[in-house]
Amino acid sequence: MFGKRSLKTMALAALSAAITSGTAFAGDLTVFSTSDIHGSVIGWNYFTAQPANLGLAKVSTIIKQARSQKGPNDDILVVDGGDILQGTPLDTYMVQHPNEWKTHPMFDAFNTIGYDAIELGNHEFNFGLDYLKKAIGSNKNVLGANVIEDKTGKTWSGVRPYLMKTVTIDGEKVNVGIIGTDTPAIPMFEDPSHFAGVHFADQVPVFQQCVKELKAQGADIIIGITHSGVPRNDRSGAENQVVDIAKACPELSLLVCAHNHVVIDNKSGITGPDGTQYADSVINGVPVVESGKDGKFVGKSVLTINKVNGKWQVEKVATQALSTKGVEDDPQIIKQVKPWHEKTLKHLQTVIGKASAEYSGTESNHQDSAIVDLVNEVQRHYAGTQLSASASFNTSQNISKDDITLQEMSGLYIYENYLYGIEINGAELRKYMEHAASFYGTSPDYNYDMLQGVDYTIDMTKPVGQRITKLQYQGKDVKDSDKFTLAINDYRMNGGSGYMDAMGYTNGKKPKIVFDSMRKYGDDGQMRNLMIRYVQEKGTITPSCDHNWNVIK
Repeated sequence: MFGKRSLKTMALAALSAAITSGTAFAGDLTVFSTSDIHGSVIGWNYFTAQPANLGLAKVSTIIKQARSQKGPNDDILVVDGGDILQGTPLDTYMVQHPNEWKTHPMFDAFNTIGYDAIELGNHEFNFGLDYLKKAIGSNKNVLGANVIEDKTGKTWSGVRPYLMKTVTIDGEKVNVGIIGTDTPAIPMFEDPSHFAGVHFADQVPVFQQCVKELKAQGADIIIGITHSGVPRNDRSGAENQVVDIAKACPELSLLVCAHNHVVIDNKSGITGPDGTQYADSVINGVPVVESGKDGKFVGKSVLTINKVNGKWQVEKVATQALSTKGVEDDPQIIKQVKPWHEKTLKHLQTVIGKASAEYSGTESNHQDSAIVDLVNEVQRHYAGTQLSASASFNTSQNISKDDITLQEMSGLYIYENYLYGIEINGAELRKYMEHAASFYGTSPDYNYDMLQGVDYTIDMTKPVGQRITKLQYQGKDVKDSDKFTLAINDYRMNGGSGYMDAMGYTNGKKPKIVFDSMRKYGDDGQMRNLMIRYVQEKGTITPSCDHNWNVIK
């Protein structure tokens, strides 16, 4: 057995050897990250009026537990990748009642949890700079390095380009620089009046400059946050710049990304738009992590660092996405947001119109129905198109007879889609419908589109490519050369479910746009808001199913 003196001698010898070799201090810096929270604070789905495994209250529980279990040689940082102020009826309530609040519940929750850095997302600009300034309030940890003031050429005064945090690893101070940038594609999404006075610079040179400045200021480790993701073939290259940032800035020890609503960690890996595989989600030596949306996941990145020859170095990084499923809501966060949650629930019971009879959602995902016809009618009405295509998004949601509430409309159209009107020909229309037929009877429901404005038959017994056996417009067979205008949501327009590819619109090619609800109405152009507006304008709506299509099985 070793005596106390022997153990002490061995410990001193080990420390002496470590110092001699240049490595004396080591520990883990754990970075917890969220992205695209979109107004989800407590575990509640406002669109289905049901409890849900999401929200900052669950995130808080995970982080509190991690802090309570933190080792003596370790430290923790918490960051967010943006898209905060839009997405739930709670967010909508805050926008519609700005005089009722002094501090925004989203930022209240961030502050209670103890976030170290928060990056702006594109949706932060949905309501104008004045609203954004009010929501940010006195917070000094909000980033947006590439949000540039037109007049000064400097980062917008409402945010910071980067910040320096000091953490303690094995008893020593470590300076961690954190850079944040937003997607420069915001002008593609947003009404120009909402960001008047600023513009959005390319992220790559901004990141490079910030890295240079932080190194000059003594940063030992540098972490990046970008509200953009891995490039996608269905989006502009400027929108998602994660690969370019990682290739240009190998000095980054971690890159937290957002915007695409996906989960990225060591387990997931990354596939670039050109097919390039990035094992372990590491690009050019830079680990990348993204945590989905709504607080359904929390990114956990463990940076093992040590001091070598007087300099801190990251030895390895392990990333994983932690699910919040089954995690209890933090009571402190619930108490904090409860007044606004209750106001939102009450607001959702607002009557916006009447229905002369019930609209049933049951079976609306596989047969013609009055409830999907209503969605298509709203799309045609505002887009001014001949045709419309829509899926059934929530078969459990009905519209009851008599009073129609905001809750029912929110439950009927559960996504934050915008509306487009496009110009296509008869051949493209047939391809669109053939593609829709491939989703008939499959899950998820949102892939299968039903059209209004044409009469058609789907014969599922026929070979692929020949399943649309009848296709008529106003009683006449559709010819390949016929011209039509078609209303679709932005998910379809941006390539969702492969409809654009099916029509031949690949490699960035797009059909002619004749209507864009975001451009025309801003955030009010979301389909859910257009549904509400339609009912309010009509006063009373009557269920009607035109039975313009059928299926042969």
